[in-house]
Amino acid sequence: MDNQEASKREQALIAISKDPFRVIKGNPLIEAKFELTPIQTKLFLFLLAKLDTSKNSFEPMIVVVKDFQKFIGTKGDSLYNHLKKEVEKMIGKRVYYKDDNVELNSSLISGYLYLEKEGAFLVEFPSLLKPFLLQLKENFTVIDIRNILGLDSSYAMRFYDICKEKEKLRIFQYTISEIKEMFSIENKYKNYFDFKIKVIVQARNELQENSELYFDFEEIKQGKKVIALRFTVIKNTKKLNRDENDSSITSIDSPNHTDILINDVYKTVQDFNIGLVTVQSWFDKFPYLQIKQGIDYTLHQHKKGKIKDVASYLQKMVSTIEMTDIQDKSQKEKRVKLERIQQDKEDKLLVEQHRDSIKNNYFLRKKSLANDILKANPNLLGQLIEVLKEETKTEENNLLAELALENYKSSQGINDNNLDDFWVNFNMDGTFQSYILGKLNTMFNEFQTLRDDFSAEAKQLGITEIELF
Repeated sequence: MDNQEASKREQALIAISKDPFRVIKGNPLIEAKFELTPIQTKLFLFLLAKLDTSKNSFEPMIVVVKDFQKFIGTKGDSLYNHLKKEVEKMIGKRVYYKDDNVELNSSLISGYLYLEKEGAFLVEFPSLLKPFLLQLKENFTVIDIRNILGLDSSYAMRFYDICKEKEKLRIFQYTISEIKEMFSIENKYKNYFDFKIKVIVQARNELQENSELYFDFEEIKQGKKVIALRFTVIKNTKKLNRDENDSSITSIDSPNHTDILINDVYKTVQDFNIGLVTVQSWFDKFPYLQIKQGIDYTLHQHKKGKIKDVASYLQKMVSTIEMTDIQDKSQKEKRVKLERIQQDKEDKLLVEQHRDSIKNNYFLRKKSLANDILKANPNLLGQLIEVLKEETKTEENNLLAELALENYKSSQGINDNNLDDFWVNFNMDGTFQSYILGKLNTMFNEFQTLRDDFSAEAKQLGITEIELF
């Protein structure tokens, strides 16, 4: 690329960075391994929309809760506490990416300050993300955020980014394990049918309804097992509601975050004869965290009756960085918080392991019960095969039956007299087994008795009736 082309490209990127509807993401960040809730994804977009990608380093960004509320189109006061919890969770969210040239392992945001009076957060990206968000020259994708704000599923949001990245290629392919790893759902949707419906089909349907791009997909099999998906990016011909003057997006850069912080500090100190001009001069000389530490320390000492001339003491403490007592307290609180977070993670892991153990034991008992019933009633095998074949011929779609029949492995086609084929397929833990277990569940009361044995403990652990299917 010659200098003239490079200059035009740089000008275009600057123009894009100022467009309220578009954000720029490095492709490694699109393909990275991480998991966000829908509200966290939209908060990340909100921050990206405020980011000046032409700068060399990240600056703290202000998230005014009311502005974010308008951005995502919600109403009510419940978002304040909810958003605070989501921001806290995002600090613990990891983003991981590795290729032949680079390996990234970072948090998604480095931390936050919550300004109670202003109803706002001060949030900052970690410096490790700079190569993927700032001064990008190549290997990036421009995202129109309006295609994501109308989505409900975080999987649909991720797929939009991927489709946009692959738009020129039009066709791309991932293995099932690669998709699960990218979305950090390796331990979810162990049954392919659940994964297909709840992740892939749900994402496709949402994108087709709300986005400029959506996808279709083709299953790639190894034998009868689906091992990968081949995606085709499709330009949506449906007319989408696009308001170019949408104030919920175009106003997110206002008000200026420094002005909000200055106003917050001024409200705190104005009763001590500190004027707005003085506060502004502090921000010209010192970082916000230092100013806030000096104020907090001064007011703490004043409350204890140790300071008479608060204004003079404020001037002194705001200009000093040797605040060892506050810093020690802050470090201690940080350690306690990290220990609490770690303990919560360990507790949640133990609960999740217990949940998995309950569900696995229930499944093994149910499968064992089915084996006993089938062996005691050998004629039932042929009857079940006949029912399966009949249900796939009806006009009403029975997706489970169709999948069970499709995945039935036999050298000579499905045969109600081939008992060996029946047992091979039943013990493969696939859709055929799920279909047979479902039929037996409606025919024999022993399955309800078994479910009753597990349901009380399962309910305590938050395991639903559907999960105990």
